[in-house]
Amino acid sequence: MNRHSWTTLRQLQGLLLAVVVLVFPLAAVWVFGWGGDRAATADVLACVYAFGLYAVFLAPLLPLPSLRQVPFSRRLEQMVLVWFWVTYATHCSWELGWLLGHEAIAAGRDNPLFYSWWAYIDGGDYRYAEATTTLIVMEILSVANGVTGFVALYLWLRRPQQARLALLLFAATACVHLYSTSLYFLSEILAGFPSVNTGRFMDVGIKFVLANSPWLVMPCLVLYWVYHRLPSSVCEGETV
Repeated sequence: MNRHSWTTLRQLQGLLLAVVVLVFPLAAVWVFGWGGDRAATADVLACVYAFGLYAVFLAPLLPLPSLRQVPFSRRLEQMVLVWFWVTYATHCSWELGWLLGHEAIAAGRDNPLFYSWWAYIDGGDYRYAEATTTLIVMEILSVANGVTGFVALYLWLRRPQQARLALLLFAATACVHLYSTSLYFLSEILAGFPSVNTGRFMDVGIKFVLANSPWLVMPCLVLYWVYHRLPSSVCEGETV
């Protein structure tokens, strides 16, 4: 695949990601500035977020003519690299913001500044309004994971000789994702869904399951990618 086609793919992913990011402030403006229906807006926001993220991550697998000769290994690498930016940025923005201001967020349901959290709390998972000790610990772990991930990205992009270390750090963050997300799901499921409205498919199926599922699916792909990428990093003489 030529450089132009690769650039086009990245631009497509960037456009899709921009839609996912911009829908949050636009939803807040619609609800608090124009009096839009809060529940319906949160449902639309959840759909754009959940399906939009998968569109971003899976774009390299599209059957585009310019991608026909591109091996799966290169497509997979593009998928996981975009995933790294998205997940680490999420940890260090949305989750860090909640961690630092969860008390104000819980008390600010009608504050437009907190709508990006309340759009999920309303039907998605009320634990974010209650701030249980377990959830706080999970979010501390997530923020630390995000910082670790950005260090790995720096090494991968700016220190080629440290690529093997970067790969090991990527794998470590994937393992943390699998652990924390499994705990997040199972703690709610085994408790009988006390914080999620199971009477609505939108709440349990989209907001709770689909919107959080990338943190189970993508880490598995990361581990697969690292497993196959590590040998080449050693052969190229890269050291820890």
